Amino acid sequence: MKIYLYVLITINILSSNYSLANALFKTKQRGLITEYDSGPSKDSNWVNLFAETPNYRAFGDAIISGRGEKFRWKMGPMFYRGRLAPESVKVFIIGQEGAQDENLSNRSFTGSTGTRMQKFINYLGINKSYLFMNTFVYTITGQYSLYGDDATNDYKIKQWKQLMWLAQNEDSIIVQHRHRMFNYMLETNKNTLGLVIGVGTAGKESLVTWFNSVSKGSCSYSKLNKGYCAGKGKLKGIVGIGVRHPGAASARNAGSTATGGLIYDFKNKAKIVASIIERDSDWLPEDTNSNRDFSKDFKYGYASIPHRDFPFGTPWTLGKKGTTSNRRGSGAIQIFSKNGCYNNGARINGRCKSIPPNEKPDQDSPDERIHYLYYKNPRNLINKNSTPEGFTQEDIPFEPPKNIITRSQYDLGPTEIKNELMNFYLSVELSEFSNEIIQHKSFGPTGMYRGNSQNPEFLIIADQHGHTDMFSGRALTGTAGQKLQSFLNGSGLQNRYLIIRSLPVDCLDDRTRKLTCQNLMHDRNVTKAREELIQKILKENNIRVVLGIGEHSNRIVKSMKLNQPYYLLDMNSENLTSDFQNLFEKIKSTKLIKSSAEYRSTKIAAIPRTDLPFSSRWWMGTAGDRVARANNMTNVTVQNGRVRKYDVAGPNGDYYKLYAPTWSTNWSLEKSPLNEEENASVRKFKQTFSVE
Repeated sequence: MKIYLYVLITINILSSNYSLANALFKTKQRGLITEYDSGPSKDSNWVNLFAETPNYRAFGDAIISGRGEKFRWKMGPMFYRGRLAPESVKVFIIGQEGAQDENLSNRSFTGSTGTRMQKFINYLGINKSYLFMNTFVYTITGQYSLYGDDATNDYKIKQWKQLMWLAQNEDSIIVQHRHRMFNYMLETNKNTLGLVIGVGTAGKESLVTWFNSVSKGSCSYSKLNKGYCAGKGKLKGIVGIGVRHPGAASARNAGSTATGGLIYDFKNKAKIVASIIERDSDWLPEDTNSNRDFSKDFKYGYASIPHRDFPFGTPWTLGKKGTTSNRRGSGAIQIFSKNGCYNNGARINGRCKSIPPNEKPDQDSPDERIHYLYYKNPRNLINKNSTPEGFTQEDIPFEPPKNIITRSQYDLGPTEIKNELMNFYLSVELSEFSNEIIQHKSFGPTGMYRGNSQNPEFLIIADQHGHTDMFSGRALTGTAGQKLQSFLNGSGLQNRYLIIRSLPVDCLDDRTRKLTCQNLMHDRNVTKAREELIQKILKENNIRVVLGIGEHSNRIVKSMKLNQPYYLLDMNSENLTSDFQNLFEKIKSTKLIKSSAEYRSTKIAAIPRTDLPFSSRWWMGTAGDRVARANNMTNVTVQNGRVRKYDVAGPNGDYYKLYAPTWSTNWSLEKSPLNEEENASVRKFKQTFSVE
């Protein structure tokens, strides 16, 4: 059994009822829990390439005629998963794998297909040196092939031809941008890249298009299906293979023999790669700590995605195995825990079973029904026709910033305090009160910190005030955090603060377990871990003021032996505006704020881009709370498939829902028109298809 350094983090907080073996097993599956993806280096061209993503929505509208929109734009793009540093990619995977899990993680290939592909590359001995990207950076509606087997429908054939031009013609701005990204990957990994994998029809076609754009005649679709493509020219020494899309295992999509054909294809392609490695031992060297063993045949299945592939603070259910979320309309996504089920299905004898709401449960099995869940939708605090301060004409609300300045403003993660943060979370998980927490353990930590973790001057210890932190990955990013941000901005404290949550899990407003938070807050191990975190921050930084926000945090701050002045605040105060004004004057006396400064306040302020992980869409941290926790319904009356009457029976910590704000979902095409380069591409399309 491999021993991980993680033991050094956990050894001092392990309780008698939690074994060291179990703690290590968790890390063995997904690597160290302290690892995370910081995003691209800010001095790399990846930052610009991602910001220069074409206007998918407007371009798709101009190219593909018909009803609806091809791209699911409301929840934003997902650019990549894996390594972006130079000479760090041995295997490059191309597909069209972006759905709701990817929207939540802001990374490609993190759902069911992603975990299937993870097992495949793990078998090849590559457990770190890889990069996943897609044909399109946006999720698409329907399938890549619009008309399927209906080759007699002229309308569908027309749409298919339009999509194929958009996806694979080198005059398409989307193809041009995709190739710029692929070429930059190739340029920065000349000495390491050995294998390129196309997943599914879209991935294989995109591989062929790119190979032939770099070195004409290098590849064909039939070569990928039958064997492999040997790269030429700049691609010399690089092999391209294609595999069926794991979604093809559905008998509904591909017939009753679909699963067998899929498994055979994966096994065959694994043998092809293994045979090349055996002929040339210098090609595709295995990664450190990999388990390459070609004496055993590849077994198709799942492999969890390492923590290092996700931004810090991503819910741990994402990438664990299969899909762990589902769409609830075009502008909302629901995530569920290990104990939850897709579309609220009930878990019966350990297995999920979902009965549509318009069907009656079996009279012999009255308990086999869906969960009836109630969500109180968060209120939008920005007018649907307004935009937050800092939003520029270049920006699009459902993408990360495009502006040349703000595109490189994102949080690289808590480098200096990552071990202490995880130690803090583990102290909660190992507490005797952990099973009483509302939030299911499988989600992992929630919004542990926000702000400047490198050299802060203003330390804020704050209670939880909402659920947005679960999806932003940072503390206090909902309504309360945006009110606090207005104070921080208005006081001139930007980039000078660090916020630490008093507890790193959700136990907010749980009347059924009202003592859980208090018990956890004062648990011996939890208290010790929190104090070690805070003391490290105080010792290694020039902290000049400490602020406590909320009942529990106020107690924590008052109990600390501080050399710095401290102040206490209640975000629920009816006199919050005057409280902020008074706080400003008090902090001003410490000279943390310039003596000439005047306090300027707004109702709320957007969370700064510098506080959020890379690829956070612009609307995150705006418009108030963006996440709601589910509540159970009881005494449900259903008429004509719709719930008519019910009682709310307390919170359900297995389900949370993320909502896009109306200022983003109501964004019109006219507000973000095509630029000249994109219009030139549309003109090329019209010339090709003789469209007026």
